[in-house]
Amino acid sequence: MKALICDDEIGIINILKKFLEYKGLLVDHALDGKEALELMIHETGYDIVFLDVNMPELTGIDILKYVRENHVKAKVVVLTGYPGVVEDFCKMLGADEYLEKPIDLKAIGEIVD
Repeated sequence: MKALICDDEIGIINILKKFLEYKGLLVDHALDGKEALELMIHETGYDIVFLDVNMPELTGIDILKYVRENHVKAKVVVLTGYPGVVEDFCKMLGADEYLEKPIDLKAIGEIVD
């Protein structure tokens, strides 16, 4: 399985990347929305994409829209530090999961297992 983590907090990326690699996933990451979009365009085969809502350049919402408008089959997990603010909106746009920060690795494990 191949994952993409999109978050502007390097600490979140490091924790999530280490955990996902432990679970056997191949992991790419991006520190902003523009870099995430470049990876989505040029890399193929992401099975799961973790998107922070609030990122520079392009938001996680922008990337979520790209994923669904371009029929990318990846599961999308939205991560946010703003509890409940955009959950319904993200799910309406096609997010498969919505998790609040701080990240609960048990919940992440259930999503990828």
